[in-house]
Amino acid sequence: MPPRVVMLIAGAVSSLFLLTSVVIAGETIDSLLRAGMPFVCAPFGAAVSASEGKFSTVNQYGCVGAFQFCPATLANYYDKSAGEFLAHPGDQVTAWLHYQRDQWKIAVNNHLNSLLGRIVCHGMLGNIKRCSVIHDSAIIMACQFGCGKLGKLANYLKGQDCEAREVKDGNLVSVCDYLLRGAGYDVSCFTGGSC
Repeated sequence: MPPRVVMLIAGAVSSLFLLTSVVIAGETIDSLLRAGMPFVCAPFGAAVSASEGKFSTVNQYGCVGAFQFCPATLANYYDKSAGEFLAHPGDQVTAWLHYQRDQWKIAVNNHLNSLLGRIVCHGMLGNIKRCSVIHDSAIIMACQFGCGKLGKLANYLKGQDCEAREVKDGNLVSVCDYLLRGAGYDVSCFTGGSC
């Protein structure tokens, strides 16, 4: 019997993250709101932070904060020290909002937004194939792989399959995992809408 296909429902995904007590590793929606995150983008911020860290996180590469700004990126979005950045969650939120707006512009400039409305299927949840419509939030989430012309998302746009090596990172995680994980959030504060 062929596997069933399940489509992720945008509203259900967003509603799931409105439960502020449910967080895997990162900051909660409440803590992001207290730090100045616009309400509309707080669920997406919590989803990103869940795989990145807390406001106080420093990884082995010197990447800092709830959204893991690595040294070169931090220098582009913050003019004080990493210690100051860690001490001020509001500064982290401000920098991340600016960074995400820039990533969306890069994605649009590289025509990655032409993926909007397509269906991506990758992996299984039991005997059910995981599928979703690609929204702007999915593209922004996948931009963690890079939004450049030679990035993993660009390779996917060029017709590479979700299992192709050209769409996977060094840990063999497919950009399609991020397209699915980012589905259904309101990211209008990055894509040109008002917050």
